[in-house]
Amino acid sequence: METSHGICRIAVALGENHSRALLEQVEHWQGFLALVNMIMFCTGIPGHYPVNETTSSLTLTFWYTLQDDIMSFDSERQAVYLQVYRPVYFQLVDVLLHKAQFPSDQEYASWSSDEKEQFRIYRVDISDTLMYVYEMLGAELLSNLYEKLGRILTNTEQASSWQHTEALLYGFQSIAETIDVNYSDVIPGLIGLIPRISINNVQLADTVMFTIGALAEWLADHPVMLSSVLPLVLQALGNPDLSVSSVSTLKKICRECKYDLPPYATNIVAVSQEVLIKQIHKTSQCMWLMQALGFLLSALPVEEILRNLHSLITPYIQQLEKLADETPNPSNKLAIIHILGLLSNLFTTLDISKQEDESGEGTAPPVKTAPPPPGPNPVVVVLQQVFALIQTVLSKWLNDSQVVEAVCAIFEKSVKTLLHDFAPMVSQLSEMLGQMYSTIPQAIGGGSSRSLMDQFAEVLFSLNKHCFPLLTVWLKEALQAAGFPSTRVTTEQKDTFTQQILRERVNKRRVKDIVKEFTLVCRGLHGTEYAAEY
Repeated sequence: METSHGICRIAVALGENHSRALLEQVEHWQGFLALVNMIMFCTGIPGHYPVNETTSSLTLTFWYTLQDDIMSFDSERQAVYLQVYRPVYFQLVDVLLHKAQFPSDQEYASWSSDEKEQFRIYRVDISDTLMYVYEMLGAELLSNLYEKLGRILTNTEQASSWQHTEALLYGFQSIAETIDVNYSDVIPGLIGLIPRISINNVQLADTVMFTIGALAEWLADHPVMLSSVLPLVLQALGNPDLSVSSVSTLKKICRECKYDLPPYATNIVAVSQEVLIKQIHKTSQCMWLMQALGFLLSALPVEEILRNLHSLITPYIQQLEKLADETPNPSNKLAIIHILGLLSNLFTTLDISKQEDESGEGTAPPVKTAPPPPGPNPVVVVLQQVFALIQTVLSKWLNDSQVVEAVCAIFEKSVKTLLHDFAPMVSQLSEMLGQMYSTIPQAIGGGSSRSLMDQFAEVLFSLNKHCFPLLTVWLKEALQAAGFPSTRVTTEQKDTFTQQILRERVNKRRVKDIVKEFTLVCRGLHGTEYAAEY
């Protein structure tokens, strides 16, 4: 192995460093082609990376270099080189997809976690190479992959390994993730083939999910095909082993295709609720799922949004009410942060002000329109219903920066999504911020106080950016009160603070500094040795 590794290093070094010079030696093209074929052998060296061999990964950058050099020539010479090297690059695709194949289930189970991670990274490198090669081979590459996949899935006489199917799908996914395949004539056929895949393996199922996700934009332009793949995604949601791939794919579909999803909305919400209640997914995937539901609900009529929101979040509100009555402890802290996170992620994407542009054909990208649809904004309705509960939670957990951060995140994300629609909540939120600011205990350590003030500044910045007129009124009214937020601060200092905040609608870091300085003044710490703690 060491000998072949050394030979491959020499061949790759020669090819990488002298590719253009060797290409220009037209009379010796067969000699250079022999070197290229030697490097091709090194790329496809037998065995699975990184357990049986570690050579093939060394060769990948050569293929970038050779392609760049070929494409750098004038069109006439380029055409000559492409006649020779396009077949080589098609062969390279076959080799790379073979190397990307998983080993047998038994062999893969024997690999260490480090070996599995190295193999994952190796496959990512192969994916990047395929994406780059597409620039040379174009649509013919997709046709090539589709024909091979079609032969495998329609051949009833000879069964193919799941590894072969998975690798071909991985090739499609690699290209579709970054290249616009909307005009490819093979994608409808690919979507039609996917339901025919016998999915009895986690790795294959993962790749099926990621491939569907990579085609979300295409599905938005061809919504009739949603019925072919959406059932597969919803079924996968119930499998914890497919957590990342299924949830991320549903999120992409709900984001890109939301105006075509109302017929499926009831089913999507029902399945999502079920997996959330069963706690199948980890926290981060639960947050993604709520974002997906936010996109989905955004396209529904307001009455339907409110009905779905009621069934979706009522169990969490009831749980939060129970947690708010309990004595603070580490266990209920995590549950509170989780519920607040679910709400803030839902409100991040639930935006009814984005309407479909009906002037064009198909599903147009969402654009901001004014005025918004008539009736109450669903997010505002929910926020008003839970506001008192959130205040109760905040009052009990004011000393905990993580809970305060989770509370602030709800309002910060809601302001960003709702923009001017947040207006009905500004006075309530502003009052809560004022109370929060004035009641934060001064026994808290500097690091904790700094974190809390940063969260305060985040919300203040969002209000300033999106609800400027209302914030202007509230700041002046709130700071007129004698002794608020501190007896140590003068009227002039309050006015200066107001002017500084209202001026900063772009620089969030500056707003945090202004809040920090004002906090120090309010606590009588400005200019003291304790100021450094903040």
